[in-house]
Amino acid sequence: MPGSPPPLPRDEALPIADVLLRGDTAEAFLRDALDHRGPLTRLRIRYLAYEPGVAVTVQYQLIGPTGRLDAGVVADARGARAFWYPHDPALDLLADPAGLLAALGLPDGPVERLAWVPGARAALRAGGAVIKVYAESNEASAAARAMRRAADAVPTAQLLAADETRRVVAQRLVAGRPLGLDDAVPAGMAAGALLRRLQAGVTTDALPVIGPAEVLAQAAAPVALAAFAHPALRDRLAAVTARLQEVRPVAIRLVAAHGDYNVGQLLDTGQGLAVVDLDTLCAAPAAFDVAAYATNVVSGRAGDEEHSRTVLPEVVRGHGGTLEHLDWYVAATLLRRVDRAVRRLKHDWPARTDALSTGGRQRCSTWVPRRRCLVSRMRAEARSTRS
Repeated sequence: MPGSPPPLPRDEALPIADVLLRGDTAEAFLRDALDHRGPLTRLRIRYLAYEPGVAVTVQYQLIGPTGRLDAGVVADARGARAFWYPHDPALDLLADPAGLLAALGLPDGPVERLAWVPGARAALRAGGAVIKVYAESNEASAAARAMRRAADAVPTAQLLAADETRRVVAQRLVAGRPLGLDDAVPAGMAAGALLRRLQAGVTTDALPVIGPAEVLAQAAAPVALAAFAHPALRDRLAAVTARLQEVRPVAIRLVAAHGDYNVGQLLDTGQGLAVVDLDTLCAAPAAFDVAAYATNVVSGRAGDEEHSRTVLPEVVRGHGGTLEHLDWYVAATLLRRVDRAVRRLKHDWPARTDALSTGGRQRCSTWVPRRRCLVSRMRAEARSTRS
């Protein structure tokens, strides 16, 4: 297919991935699997989740003279399942909007799709409500609990209804302008202040813990995918990961955290910022969300690192509290994004992935030697005390 991005290496353990991620073979596969006989002018990959050798999930957009169709494929060693939206077998209520609204006690009416991750989750709009549909009941439960717990702490969506058995949650639509990357700096101070309110207003009781070990675990899959796609970076990524592991913080104080804090989770309501998508509410060090907000603007584009360095002091200033180990969390949350260009199959994904891994190495090199000396000194003092 003209203009396609450079292909990923062949996946010997999961050969279907090669079929699904190359334009010409993907088109042939979808035509056959979905019995699609109509003309097709363009095939786009809108979402990709890929664990080489294990599983791959792809959302496609098929564009023809008569309009757009959306399809999903979920594949692993057992085979590949292809389906048209909204007939996602893991999200059965998508294909039954009347039943979905009835399950939540909402009035019948039109339903508009906002987002869809095949086999995992979807977000819909129905009148003044946003409906979230999940593949797992525990995710629906977590979303409902998070909204209840944060409702009095920060401006956020109000929980309207939840049917955890059917894996659906409804929340009141928050009116406001969604923020974009260009807003990250001007909104930085307000975003930091909003975090401080969340941390002060929500207790950590029964929240899942996202400490340094968990953050590094979150980075494992992105590192593995980037190393598979761009083997020349494997040693560099391993070195950055090893450095972060070697000097990861040990003594940490936990506060309530959004868990996926970035400018895309914020709305300008005209009276301040509101935060949405609290599904990942957790207990984490205060620096975690602050660092994530700053590094989320980095995707390997020219100028991303400078943008992130400008964002960080703004959100820190707005937060105004103690942020222990902030440098470590900046490097670690940046490492989580190293596969970003690969997962979007950008046309320049090799160059972007190289830039992302270089940025992670530079972030580490500015502070790891100092931290290593500190760790060595602490160990020496401990040995001296024991003797």
